[in-house]
Amino acid sequence: MVYVSNIITVAIAFPFVAIILTVPLLVYHYHRYGSLTILRSVILYSFMFYLVAAYCLIILPLPPRSVVAHLTTPRYNLVPFTFVRGFINSTHFVWTEPSSYLATLKQTTTIQPLFNIFLTVPFGIYLRYFFKTSFKQTLLLSFTLSLFFELTQLSGLYGIYPRPYRLFDVDDLLLNTSGGLLGFYLQPLVTFFLPTRESLDQATYARGQKVGYFRRLLALVVDYCILGVITFIIALIWRLLKLPAIHSEILQYCLATGVYFLIIPILWRGKTLGKALLQLQIVADHHPRWAIFWRQLLLFFIVIPSFQLWRVTLDAAVASGQQHFDVYLFIIGLSLLPPLLFTGNFLLSWVTKRPQLFYEKLTHTRVISSIHPTQQP
Repeated sequence: MVYVSNIITVAIAFPFVAIILTVPLLVYHYHRYGSLTILRSVILYSFMFYLVAAYCLIILPLPPRSVVAHLTTPRYNLVPFTFVRGFINSTHFVWTEPSSYLATLKQTTTIQPLFNIFLTVPFGIYLRYFFKTSFKQTLLLSFTLSLFFELTQLSGLYGIYPRPYRLFDVDDLLLNTSGGLLGFYLQPLVTFFLPTRESLDQATYARGQKVGYFRRLLALVVDYCILGVITFIIALIWRLLKLPAIHSEILQYCLATGVYFLIIPILWRGKTLGKALLQLQIVADHHPRWAIFWRQLLLFFIVIPSFQLWRVTLDAAVASGQQHFDVYLFIIGLSLLPPLLFTGNFLLSWVTKRPQLFYEKLTHTRVISSIHPTQQP
């Protein structure tokens, strides 16, 4: 029942862990392959779920700190193969009596070693199948994972508890490592009906030659995150140097956006940091620098600001009451045109599968994948 409750805890906690790891995972795969297929996603998320589940199984349930403070149990066992002596002395196993087998399997001295072996069997399977590790690499990584688990227990959950509430056991290191190696040898049998890692790579790479809207949106999100970090650092240095403050939000936006989204793509052949990370590039049919300039100007100084402009104008119209309401209404109508045009154009191009939006057609530009055949893993 303890193991079942731990798995339930993992099922509740895993979505939050997955959300945290999703963006780095997507960025890595789009950078290396240009896409992330459904089967690859299932394998990766199942691997993450397994790691979270294994970690929770070795730390849960968490006892009260007051109870741990009064524990007098041993903190560690450095004598190898203690579990073998415990099995021989405590079980009712008789080789010539099959009736004793089932009773033996139900005893703690049998369950605990088997649990430690099977805990890392999936780890060995994942390592050989998806990460293509050798026997030596699997041995080293399985031992490292087991050592991490044991040190987590020995540290009292990184100092949260006054002393260890679980035993640091050298036998666990041996059994966990053996489980990883067992998984290494079982991998061909377990993954017999799954496609090979090479075929997964080929499918992902082939899909990565096409540029979808999600990939472009993710690049934009990464760009804004990087820009946010850069502007924060600049603002901090600006204050430390006691330079005159720039109070105008419009001027701040124009300076930051102009440098990052206008100047950098022009100088870097149609790339920003986000686009470079996700292997994307803006190209033009003629006069690439001017075409990229006008494309970025339309997108970041007309289309994107227009999504906020109509709201600001509406707030101003409400605050002014009846005064100049018709003027405000006219401005709101004008400011709504770019968002409506962009939304309609996006939906139409998404349905027709033509990933070139109106500002790209006007400037004769398009976004392509910068992954080349020579980069295929």
